Amino acid sequence: MTIDYLEKQLEKWQRLLLFFLGAAATLAASMLGTTGEDSVAYGWFMCWTVVQLGAAPAGLLLLAGKEWRKLPLAHRLNTAFGYLAVVWSCWLAVGLKIIGQDFSGFAFILIMGGVLSAFYLLLRRTRANAPEEMFP
Repeated sequence: MTIDYLEKQLEKWQRLLLFFLGAAATLAASMLGTTGEDSVAYGWFMCWTVVQLGAAPAGLLLLAGKEWRKLPLAHRLNTAFGYLAVVWSCWLAVGLKIIGQDFSGFAFILIMGGVLSAFYLLLRRTRANAPEEMFP
């Protein structure tokens, strides 16, 4: 694959990310007012599973995929971590459901969000300080 082709594909992945962001926001918002064990429908769990199975591999593929490594990390970093943030926000929706029963599980989800943010900032910082090569 050429770099031009990968850049066109990245634009498609960025548009698909908007779909996943909307689904994750809807899942999290639907958890805010729920109480009780039977307050979440089977369809909610199916939607959650689809978002997880779609966003997690996409984020990891964009971040560490063999073909995607041809494209500079600075171009694909925000999109890849956008997908990983969608995965985390879906786990946050589950955490909002279990916060009354198990605060340690909710705290673990928050800590993982902090780790994800720190990893993103670390990669972004190292890429900002990296020298640009004119002729590789």
